[in-house]
Amino acid sequence: MLKRLLFLICIGLTSVTKAQDVFLSGVKPGKALAFFTKGALVLKNNCLSVKWLAGKSIIAINESAVQNKKQINLKGSPLFGLEFKDGTIINSADFQLSTTPQIVQIKGDPGAVKFSEKEDGVKILAEFLNVKYGVSVKWEAVLKDNSNYIRQVFSVFALKDSLKIKKLNLINFPAETGIKPLGVVDGSPMVSDDFFFACESPISKYNNQNGRICSYIERQEPTVDFEVSTVWGIAPKGQLRRGFLYYLERERAVPYRQMLHYNSWYDLSWADRKLTEAGCLDRIQAFGDSLTAKRHISLNAFLFDDGWDDNQTLWQISQKNFPAGFDNIKALADKYGASLGVWMSPWGGYEQAKEQRLQYGRSQNPPFETNLHGFSLSGPVYSSRFKSTAAKFVTSDGISMFKFDGVGAGDQSTGATVEYQTDMESLLNLVTGLRKVKPDLYFSLTIGTWPSPFWLKYGDVIWRNGWDTNTQGQGNGRQQWLNYRDGQAYKNIVMRAPLYPLSSLMYHGICIADNGAPAKFDMDDKDISDEIWSFFGSGTSLQELYINPHKLNEANWNCLAAAIKWSRENADIMPDVHWVGGDPSKGDVYGFAAWSPKKAVLTLRNPSNTAKTYLVNTREVFELPSNSTPDYIFYNAKVNSKETKSYVFKGVVHAVKLEPFEVIVLNAVPVK
Repeated sequence: MLKRLLFLICIGLTSVTKAQDVFLSGVKPGKALAFFTKGALVLKNNCLSVKWLAGKSIIAINESAVQNKKQINLKGSPLFGLEFKDGTIINSADFQLSTTPQIVQIKGDPGAVKFSEKEDGVKILAEFLNVKYGVSVKWEAVLKDNSNYIRQVFSVFALKDSLKIKKLNLINFPAETGIKPLGVVDGSPMVSDDFFFACESPISKYNNQNGRICSYIERQEPTVDFEVSTVWGIAPKGQLRRGFLYYLERERAVPYRQMLHYNSWYDLSWADRKLTEAGCLDRIQAFGDSLTAKRHISLNAFLFDDGWDDNQTLWQISQKNFPAGFDNIKALADKYGASLGVWMSPWGGYEQAKEQRLQYGRSQNPPFETNLHGFSLSGPVYSSRFKSTAAKFVTSDGISMFKFDGVGAGDQSTGATVEYQTDMESLLNLVTGLRKVKPDLYFSLTIGTWPSPFWLKYGDVIWRNGWDTNTQGQGNGRQQWLNYRDGQAYKNIVMRAPLYPLSSLMYHGICIADNGAPAKFDMDDKDISDEIWSFFGSGTSLQELYINPHKLNEANWNCLAAAIKWSRENADIMPDVHWVGGDPSKGDVYGFAAWSPKKAVLTLRNPSNTAKTYLVNTREVFELPSNSTPDYIFYNAKVNSKETKSYVFKGVVHAVKLEPFEVIVLNAVPVK
């Protein structure tokens, strides 16, 4: 019997729910349920109720928020649509059910890396067939326990070899619903009040035409089969960012985790030299002595940037400079509780080293494929070399993190352009494949990415965009560097992608070294302290130390250790880090805040040469849920310890005075 699926989504949210370490105010979603009732299929928990009714095709009816009685009328929108290479367009109304819908219980895996995979849940399975065009679509509607969202997974299969699918339209709603993208880059979520919708891909696009708001994925090279997914969710009233983040932390490849590491760029690594085993061993020993042995702070990794390879082999370790491979440096890193990381560039790197790698690639039979920026990761020959090398690093050298630098259209990208979409898809496939080798690998995806939250379904952080280091505004060299670093984050991330989590951003670390721009930065203890504290205050999980350890004095080491300790003590709330204040490039006071019901942190910086006052309103800076206490006690985090707390102020609203270029870091606890 042919069936028509109509669905209703009822959502309400009121208490506190925890996904990883992001708190969701409102009703606890609770256990996911699925059942048949009166000719309908139902998915529900305490927040969501989703109903599919019998009929010939699939259309969307509405989505409702139970608690605040809001509703989005979707007016029979198609569940999906396909466009073929020849221009033919069909949607779900042109399909029939080819199998009886099934309810499947999902058993969580306590050992899973992805948070949602730890949870039990339910899903509804159905398959749809269009006989005329020979297309099959497998559909899964998934609800996990404790979720404030449902996910739908679409697996599309062309049953005729001649049929090529160019576009899959997964969200197609009436524009009058008020649903619109929140962000200006590809892969931006779409929102309306406290509702959010998205194709779960950084290469998804959207348009608003003919009275419809649509989100779709387009294939630059039409293919036969592929799989894509969507999310529909709801946040508590006034908590859209945090409600979306709750979802994202559950579904990203690996939940937020801090990766404190040394990076050799600006120090041992530079354009005019190659790394050596002796230099790498020296840096590991120096950090091991001064930070681990003396101050009881262990790094997670030592990452060796451009310069470890032999350019005449392409992504093979230089036997001249590392006669034992990475064995000796790995052994020393192991001694101090750290692992190794490596830089690799899908493009082939930069400047002379890049040209040498390209020359080697051209000499191969068959030659490695290229594009306008260098090597092409979508080329089967080059891709195979890149993937096999990366996988071998994991299995043979214990590599725990990769810095992939340079792919696609490069810096300031807003999405996957026509020329580079296949390269971006190849990058996603590369990361997915490497996670099958080691699920908890840490990936820094740098030049070529843009701030779609859905990069985090693959990697751990993306690039803030802009120059690696530069100067801007007032102050000495180091203060101007901080102005530039955070000004770029504000311009390229905060303003372009409000729902991208700042805790998953590559800021370009702490720079205290002898090459490039950092060689000219002031070495005053106060300036170094400002850089250290403002960096860790950002909450980013990618804690890069571009530091020559021999340049640090006792005060610098003590400051670094204190900031690391503070960051780790507050790692449970750092996923929530969000921007406060204004634009650093304009001299505005700005900073970062993170909140949970038990505690909060606030970092403020004055980027100008005049004293300024910033009005701290706890409701605003912590983005408090309406039912949370706004009364907080603030302490100076820089001098805070278990024995002594340095009281700063108490209350809901307080005017904080900042001296020129001052960085203030505060711990806050609610008044009981």
